[in-house]
Amino acid sequence: MSSNSSGGFLRGCLIAFAIFILVCFLGFIALFTVSGVIIGMIGESGTALKGASADYTAEFISGNEDAENRIAVIDVKGTITSDSDSFGSLIANSKQIVKLIRAAKDDDSVKAIIIDLDTPGGEVTASDEIYHELKLCGKPVVAMMNTLAASGGYYVACGANKIVANKFTMTGSIGVIISTVDVSQLLDWAKVKPEFYTSGKMKAMLNPALPTTEEEAKVVQTLVMDAYKEFAGIVAEARNIPLEKITQGELGDGRVFDGEQALANGLVDQIGYFTTAEDAALELAGLTRDNCRIERFTNNSSLADLLGLFGVKAQPVTFNSLLSGTNVVLPKAGCPYYLATGF
Repeated sequence: MSSNSSGGFLRGCLIAFAIFILVCFLGFIALFTVSGVIIGMIGESGTALKGASADYTAEFISGNEDAENRIAVIDVKGTITSDSDSFGSLIANSKQIVKLIRAAKDDDSVKAIIIDLDTPGGEVTASDEIYHELKLCGKPVVAMMNTLAASGGYYVACGANKIVANKFTMTGSIGVIISTVDVSQLLDWAKVKPEFYTSGKMKAMLNPALPTTEEEAKVVQTLVMDAYKEFAGIVAEARNIPLEKITQGELGDGRVFDGEQALANGLVDQIGYFTTAEDAALELAGLTRDNCRIERFTNNSSLADLLGLFGVKAQPVTFNSLLSGTNVVLPKAGCPYYLATGF
């Protein structure tokens, strides 16, 4: 075969491959569009979903499916983050959760909210965003703690009127952590010398290529304690516990408690199950199961959700990929967290 013939054959193969990729991509988009239409039709028909809006879908859980009054169940499950690009089974995205809380707030048929928690906590700011929105919603809120509702998860729960925990729930971990890794000795061993040109002596603070100075450590510790004081103050106000009992005792030293211990220390109101949280929300709203339907609010299907169907997760690296048996998103260096890192 001549070189011209072989070159033409190669170009033809490349063109055919490009067309194949384009067709697959267009088919993927078409599938996503059709799936969205089908989901919308199901929602409108009521066969699977009782109610839907442009922003969220409401899935019936219990109560009277034909009742006008509603209680909204909103999940906070996974590590709490405000990163809009993060999603997946390990992520509780504060932006999306805030949208659901606002949707429940603005819907007159929603009479109460249940925050369904299973989280080790997460970013300080993201946890505070959810807590703040709960305080503003103006409707009764019940927090249901499942396997884990620690640190930022407990911070969020403090925005509720009542907290229910399972007797085996791990909660508490009232505290703040900022982490970094010092690899400067490793660089010395490898005979690598990093160079930094900064506008101030603190500009390279917590850079892993440099050892942390005593002065830098004091600055970071001050940041940690400022966030901790805010956390402790919120717990003290929400649970009517003297601030000194938190900051100077076991409640606020970062340890976790099981549900029974949390109840004994005044951190939760009741031991029970999800049905217990349902009953508490109904009572606060002045409703019964006969005149109310309880529904789980979720964000409407997106491209991220569809990717999830194919096992594609666009989420941060997790400890699970590095250390066996853990399920926590790897903290960003230098970022303050309300996070129980061992769970």
